Amino acid sequence: MTSATSATSGTSGGRPAGARLFVAVTPPVEVIEALVAAVGRARPVAPALRWVDRERIHLTLAFLGPVDDAPRADLADRLGRVAHRHPPVAVELAGAGRFGHRVLWAGVTGELAPLAAGVRRAAAKAGIAGLDDRPLRAHLTLARARDDRRPGQDGGGRAASGRERGPGAADLEPALVALGELPALAWTVDHFDLVRSVLGPHPRYTVESTWPLVGA
Repeated sequence: MTSATSATSGTSGGRPAGARLFVAVTPPVEVIEALVAAVGRARPVAPALRWVDRERIHLTLAFLGPVDDAPRADLADRLGRVAHRHPPVAVELAGAGRFGHRVLWAGVTGELAPLAAGVRRAAAKAGIAGLDDRPLRAHLTLARARDDRRPGQDGGGRAASGRERGPGAADLEPALVALGELPALAWTVDHFDLVRSVLGPHPRYTVESTWPLVGA
């Protein structure tokens, strides 16, 4: 992801049409390298999937959708308070899986659910509507079926189960097998980002603000 600011509060200028916001965690380079290697094994087996570029690998805590300028300062203030309340979180890469016939992912274990819940509560109090209230299923999306653009997914949000087999569905099992066994890499989540997503053939993600986790 590219960075728009290094500030600890959510500032922004005008955002292009189609821009949406989400709150996410980006894994360290060694985890991304391991995932890129796994994707390199699987991509030839399923070239028709939309494979996620290395710059866009992330774990979504909350998908916010389009956000007007009016609540932005309040949102930033509340997200900052969440970061001050929550300590860093130990997590680990935990194998690969799929959501039905639409999304291929790498799993992540660790106590991220309280942090995600705090982020969602902060966003709701800032007036952000339509937040996903399902429990967090921590994952890093690796690939999607070509036309799988249901709400919340391009921001890496908690995807629908994908049990239905309709237009855009794909057989992900060969790609899942080709990914192989992912290394159980551990790392510490010590910050989260507010990210702007601009949709298109190649979605662009820009980190607008970053908050370190400093809770005791």
